[in-house]
Amino acid sequence: MISRLIGMALILWLSGCSALQETMDVEKPTVTVEGVSLKSVSTDSMTLLLEVKLDNPNTFELKTVGVDLDLSINKNTVAKISKSDISVTIPAKDSNSIRLPVTLMFDQILKSVEGLPDKNGLDYVVKGDVTINVAVLGDWAVSVDYSGALSVPKPLEMFF
Repeated sequence: MISRLIGMALILWLSGCSALQETMDVEKPTVTVEGVSLKSVSTDSMTLLLEVKLDNPNTFELKTVGVDLDLSINKNTVAKISKSDISVTIPAKDSNSIRLPVTLMFDQILKSVEGLPDKNGLDYVVKGDVTINVAVLGDWAVSVDYSGALSVPKPLEMFF
Protein backbone atom coordinates (compact mmCIF):
# COMPACT_ATOMS: atom_id res chain seq x y z
CA MET A 1 0.00 0.00 0.00
CA ILE A 2 2.77 2.46 0.95
CA SER A 3 4.84 1.52 -2.11
CA ARG A 4 1.78 2.14 -4.33
CA LEU A 5 1.32 5.62 -2.78
CA ILE A 6 5.00 6.39 -3.23
CA GLY A 7 4.81 5.22 -6.85
CA MET A 8 1.76 7.39 -7.56
CA ALA A 9 3.38 10.39 -5.85
CA LEU A 10 6.52 9.90 -7.97
CA ILE A 11 4.47 9.73 -11.18
CA LEU A 12 2.57 12.89 -10.25
CA TRP A 13 5.77 14.68 -9.32
CA LEU A 14 7.51 13.74 -12.59
CA SER A 15 4.53 14.74 -14.70
CA GLY A 16 4.30 17.94 -12.68
CA CYS A 17 7.94 18.84 -13.46
CA SER A 18 7.35 18.36 -17.18
CA ALA A 19 4.14 20.39 -17.01
CA LEU A 20 5.98 23.08 -15.02
CA GLN A 21 8.67 23.32 -17.68
CA GLU A 22 5.99 23.69 -20.40
CA THR A 23 4.09 26.27 -18.33
CA MET A 24 7.24 28.27 -17.62
CA ASP A 25 8.21 28.14 -21.32
CA VAL A 26 11.88 27.86 -20.43
CA GLU A 27 14.37 28.37 -23.25
CA LYS A 28 17.95 27.21 -23.03
CA PRO A 29 20.39 30.14 -22.80
CA THR A 30 23.17 30.47 -25.36
CA VAL A 31 26.86 30.80 -24.65
CA THR A 32 29.34 32.21 -27.16
CA VAL A 33 32.99 33.11 -27.02
CA GLU A 34 33.35 36.77 -27.97
CA GLY A 35 37.08 36.34 -28.39
CA VAL A 36 40.47 35.77 -26.89
CA SER A 37 42.80 38.72 -26.50
CA LEU A 38 46.29 39.27 -25.24
CA LYS A 39 46.09 40.82 -21.77
CA SER A 40 49.77 40.94 -20.81
CA VAL A 41 53.20 39.56 -21.69
CA SER A 42 56.18 39.00 -19.44
CA THR A 43 59.59 37.47 -20.07
CA ASP A 44 58.36 33.93 -19.39
CA SER A 45 54.60 33.98 -19.92
CA MET A 46 51.60 35.62 -21.49
CA THR A 47 48.12 36.10 -20.11
CA LEU A 48 45.14 35.76 -22.41
CA LEU A 49 41.69 37.11 -21.62
CA LEU A 50 38.88 34.80 -22.68
CA GLU A 51 35.53 36.60 -22.97
CA VAL A 52 32.41 34.42 -22.81
CA LYS A 53 29.00 35.96 -23.53
CA LEU A 54 25.85 34.52 -21.95
CA ASP A 55 22.45 35.31 -23.53
CA ASN A 56 19.23 34.73 -21.59
CA PRO A 57 16.06 34.56 -23.73
CA ASN A 58 13.81 33.96 -20.70
CA THR A 59 11.60 36.33 -18.73
CA PHE A 60 13.48 35.57 -15.51
CA GLU A 61 17.13 35.90 -14.52
CA LEU A 62 19.59 33.00 -14.53
CA LYS A 63 22.88 32.41 -12.73
CA THR A 64 26.00 30.57 -13.74
CA VAL A 65 27.28 27.96 -11.32
CA GLY A 66 30.39 26.74 -13.09
CA VAL A 67 32.70 26.83 -16.08
CA ASP A 68 34.60 23.89 -17.56
CA LEU A 69 36.52 24.90 -20.69
CA ASP A 70 39.60 23.66 -22.56
CA LEU A 71 41.85 26.02 -24.52
CA SER A 72 43.77 24.36 -27.35
CA ILE A 73 46.44 25.86 -29.57
CA ASN A 74 47.09 24.07 -32.85
CA LYS A 75 45.06 21.08 -31.60
CA ASN A 76 47.07 20.77 -28.36
CA THR A 77 45.30 21.50 -25.06
CA VAL A 78 47.33 24.13 -23.22
CA ALA A 79 44.90 25.12 -20.47
CA LYS A 80 41.89 23.76 -18.62
CA ILE A 81 39.64 26.35 -17.05
CA SER A 82 37.50 24.70 -14.40
CA LYS A 83 35.73 26.95 -11.91
CA SER A 84 32.81 25.68 -9.87
CA ASP A 85 32.52 28.88 -7.85
CA ILE A 86 31.80 31.31 -10.69
CA SER A 87 28.48 33.07 -10.17
CA VAL A 88 27.35 35.55 -12.78
CA THR A 89 23.77 36.80 -13.02
CA ILE A 90 22.24 36.92 -16.49
CA PRO A 91 19.30 39.35 -16.43
CA ALA A 92 15.97 38.42 -18.01
CA LYS A 93 15.90 38.97 -21.80
CA ASP A 94 19.47 40.27 -21.64
CA SER A 95 23.09 39.15 -21.62
CA ASN A 96 26.19 39.29 -19.48
CA SER A 97 29.83 38.31 -19.92
CA ILE A 98 32.47 36.40 -18.03
CA ARG A 99 36.11 37.39 -18.49
CA LEU A 100 38.48 34.57 -17.70
CA PRO A 101 42.24 35.24 -17.53
CA VAL A 102 44.46 32.35 -18.65
CA THR A 103 48.21 32.51 -18.06
CA LEU A 104 50.39 30.40 -20.33
CA MET A 105 54.10 29.83 -19.92
CA PHE A 106 56.07 30.29 -23.14
CA ASP A 107 57.62 26.82 -22.88
CA GLN A 108 54.06 25.45 -22.72
CA ILE A 109 53.17 27.32 -25.92
CA LEU A 110 56.37 26.36 -27.75
CA LYS A 111 55.71 22.67 -27.05
CA SER A 112 52.32 23.08 -28.74
CA VAL A 113 53.35 25.23 -31.65
CA GLU A 114 56.09 24.24 -34.03
CA GLY A 115 57.76 27.06 -35.90
CA LEU A 116 56.21 29.90 -33.89
CA PRO A 117 58.63 32.52 -35.27
CA ASP A 118 57.38 31.73 -38.80
CA LYS A 119 53.71 32.19 -37.91
CA ASN A 120 51.69 35.39 -37.79
CA GLY A 121 49.22 34.01 -35.27
CA LEU A 122 48.06 31.15 -33.11
CA ASP A 123 45.03 29.09 -34.08
CA TYR A 124 43.02 28.29 -30.97
CA VAL A 125 39.88 26.38 -29.98
CA VAL A 126 37.77 26.84 -26.86
CA LYS A 127 35.52 23.87 -26.02
CA GLY A 128 33.54 22.85 -22.98
CA ASP A 129 30.49 23.81 -20.95
CA VAL A 130 29.13 26.66 -18.88
CA THR A 131 26.70 25.40 -16.23
CA ILE A 132 23.66 27.58 -15.62
CA ASN A 133 21.14 27.13 -12.83
CA VAL A 134 17.48 27.31 -13.82
CA ALA A 135 15.23 27.72 -10.77
CA VAL A 136 13.17 24.61 -10.01
CA LEU A 137 14.56 22.73 -13.04
CA GLY A 138 18.18 22.49 -11.84
CA ASP A 139 21.51 22.95 -13.59
CA TRP A 140 21.91 22.96 -17.36
CA ALA A 141 25.25 22.50 -19.12
CA VAL A 142 25.41 24.77 -22.16
CA SER A 143 28.07 23.77 -24.71
CA VAL A 144 30.75 26.07 -26.03
CA ASP A 145 32.71 25.36 -29.23
CA TYR A 146 34.65 28.28 -30.71
CA SER A 147 37.75 28.67 -32.83
CA GLY A 148 39.77 31.69 -33.86
CA ALA A 149 43.25 33.09 -34.36
CA LEU A 150 45.29 35.27 -32.06
CA SER A 151 47.91 37.64 -33.52
CA VAL A 152 51.41 37.11 -32.22
CA PRO A 153 53.50 40.27 -31.76
CA LYS A 154 56.70 40.23 -33.83
CA PRO A 155 59.91 42.02 -32.92
CA LEU A 156 60.51 45.11 -35.05
CA GLU A 157 62.89 44.53 -37.91
CA MET A 158 65.63 47.11 -38.27
CA PHE A 159 66.25 48.54 -41.73
CA PHE A 160 69.56 50.27 -42.52
